Amino acid sequence: MKKFLLYMLYFSLIYDVVRLIYRTVTKYSLENLGYDVSSVIRDLIVIWIIFRITRPKKKRTKFKHFHNAAIIAETEKDYGKALEIRNEGLKLKGLNNAEHAGLYAGNGGTYLYLKDYNNASLCFDKAFELVQEEKFPYDEQFIEVIESYVKANRKEDALKLVESLLQRQSYHKKFKKLEPIREKLLT
Repeated sequence: MKKFLLYMLYFSLIYDVVRLIYRTVTKYSLENLGYDVSSVIRDLIVIWIIFRITRPKKKRTKFKHFHNAAIIAETEKDYGKALEIRNEGLKLKGLNNAEHAGLYAGNGGTYLYLKDYNNASLCFDKAFELVQEEKFPYDEQFIEVIESYVKANRKEDALKLVESLLQRQSYHKKFKKLEPIREKLLT
């Protein structure tokens, strides 16, 4: 059906262009010339729209493709699609540990938003496990991540996570902000 429609539009475009050229050469009245030009433009726009709508999707092959597509899905409030996109990215062999961790952390954030604290904490486990030897900066969202462990009834794991994050003060002083959370978990 698409091919038939495109062929019809091509023939219509060719007819309109030939008619426009003929009328321009034979000094046809300028009043009708505007109609002929607009019909050529209309045909081009319709063909362009059909190609834009029906073109095949680009295959995602890099971390940023999956990351950006998942963020777009989340802004459209399609959280299931965001999780699906990141899970697809996690199957790629060419990603490094930090990129895999980023996808796991993204899924954890999505589960956290959906108040599925158990799955969120499991995703965060995988993310932190992958980057335990890496240096990464402090992020205010670590507090929410730790709270997700507590809400998933994993207080001991939350404490272990806080302890491991506090050890990162050697290269990033802001991790010290987690000390009050450790004190709260100890009580």
